[in-house]
Amino acid sequence: MPSNVEFEISVLSMISLGTDAEEKSFESDHDSGFYSAYELKEVLGRGLASTVRRCVEKGSGKTFAAKIVDVSTERQSEKEAERLLQETLSEVKLLKLLSAHPSIITLHDFHQTPTFLFAVFEMAPKGELFEVLNKSVTVGEKKCRRYMKQLFDAVDFMHDRNIVHRDLKLENILCIDDERIVISDFGFATELFPGQRLRELFGTPGYLAPETLRCQMFEGSEGYGLEVDDWALGVIMYTLLAGYAPFYHRRQLMMMRYIQEGKYEFRRGEWDQISEDAMDLKNLTT
Repeated sequence: MPSNVEFEISVLSMISLGTDAEEKSFESDHDSGFYSAYELKEVLGRGLASTVRRCVEKGSGKTFAAKIVDVSTERQSEKEAERLLQETLSEVKLLKLLSAHPSIITLHDFHQTPTFLFAVFEMAPKGELFEVLNKSVTVGEKKCRRYMKQLFDAVDFMHDRNIVHRDLKLENILCIDDERIVISDFGFATELFPGQRLRELFGTPGYLAPETLRCQMFEGSEGYGLEVDDWALGVIMYTLLAGYAPFYHRRQLMMMRYIQEGKYEFRRGEWDQISEDAMDLKNLTT
C-alpha cells in the first residue's frame, strides 16, 4: 500500500468540528427567501464550513433542521468553495430522487445565494444511531433486525436508481424516534452510469470495502460499485449486535489488512446469545 494512503484515510475519517462561522454573515443574506420562510433557532451542530440549526417554518409552525453551507471565498479558497458548492448541489439533487423513501432523510426545502446554501431537512430528535449504541453498547437482535430491515430497504431503493452512498456508517444514520431510522449525509454519494466502476477513495476507514482499498493499492484495480454499500451494512450489523467494530485495530494499516483478508471473529460472550441466522446474514453482507 502506498505510504500516503494511511494519511488520506485518516483525513477522511476526521470528524469535522471546524471553526465557527459568523452568524451575522449568513443571517444578513436574505436574497434566497429562506429567511422569509423560516425562523432560525439554536445551533444543533457545526462543521468546517457549515452550521446546522433548528428552524421553524413560519407558514406551518413545523420544526426542521437547516444545514447552512458557506460557499463564499472569505474564509476558504476559491477551489474549496467550489468543491463545497458542487458537493452540496449533488447531495440535494440525489436527495430529490431519494427522499420519498421513509428510511432516507427527507429534504424538505432548498435555497441558494451566491454565498450560502440552505438545505432544510426533517428533524431527527433522537440523534445519531452511533450515540444510541454508545449509551446501550448493543441494541439486541430483535431491534437490530428492525433497524437492518429499514437499512436494507433504503439501500435497495438507492441501488435500484444506480446511486451509491459510499459512506454508510452509524454516524450517518439518524434516529427519528425509537423505531424509525434514516440514512443521511449524501455528500460522497454519486449516480453510476451503466457499467461504471469508481476508483476514488471515499468513506470512513472501518467501513471501507476491500474493493475500495484495492483501488489505492493497485493501479490496475477493477474499481468498485454499488456493492461497497452492502459491505458497510455488514459492518453496521456486526457492530449493532456485538457493540464493537469487526475490523478494528489501533494501527490503521493493520485494520486495512484485516479488511482485505476478511479477518474478523464471533467472540464468545458477545455472540453466545446471537442466532446462527443473524451470523449467517452478517457473513453474506461482508
